[in-house]
Amino acid sequence: MNYKLLNKIGLNELESKIYLFLISNPKKTITDLSKDLFINRPKLYKILPSMLEQGLISKIIIWKRIFYIAENPKILNSYLDNIKNDFELYIPELEKEFSNNFTKPVFKHLSWKSGIRNIFLDIWNSLNKWDIFYRYSSRNNISKTSIDKKEYDKYKKLREEKKLERMVITNDYLNKIKWNKIDKEVVIVPKNFDIFEDNITKIIYGNKVAIIDYNTEESFIIESFIFANFEKKIFKLLFNFLKSLK
Repeated sequence: MNYKLLNKIGLNELESKIYLFLISNPKKTITDLSKDLFINRPKLYKILPSMLEQGLISKIIIWKRIFYIAENPKILNSYLDNIKNDFELYIPELEKEFSNNFTKPVFKHLSWKSGIRNIFLDIWNSLNKWDIFYRYSSRNNISKTSIDKKEYDKYKKLREEKKLERMVITNDYLNKIKWNKIDKEVVIVPKNFDIFEDNITKIIYGNKVAIIDYNTEESFIIESFIFANFEKKIFKLLFNFLKSLK
């Protein structure tokens, strides 16, 4: 139990062993420590200077011989203080991360083709280079019907500059009219289960989920780490299942 307690406050196994031994057996030479604790001398030559520097032990010289003694156990309070100080600095970081994960979702409503354009630009703006985003693609061909071609080409260029990768679940119709890309992995929903005919697209990127209705050109962005993470899990589950059907 004593060893475990000392380990918890930062002493390693050998430091704990030497310190507790010197508490009960003061004034020991390196030869004594090596013999009584079964620690070879090279290890002792390495660890004893470190313990001296930490203030755990001291050395005394008697008739030109060096003996080691343990310092008052109150020195261990400094270890507890250091741990406490470290946690006092670290806990606010943990709390910040925790609170970010559980903040209330932010809902944004966008309208018209400009709103759809802004969603695709937001994908580029929100993600870092080589990031992956996840998309359910509907029957509609967005590059021709929902966004001005120049605007969509601009988005594609920005996406390619960041080398963003995509995982896509779509239907056979839409897959056939689009070029396959290296940065895009696609799985197809079987025809007899084709539920992707409503011209609705969902895109999961970063901590956001965007839903686009190409019929009414109304769109929504939900910004929430938990919500986006949950949607990613569902997407990957379905993606891997459909991939296994190939």
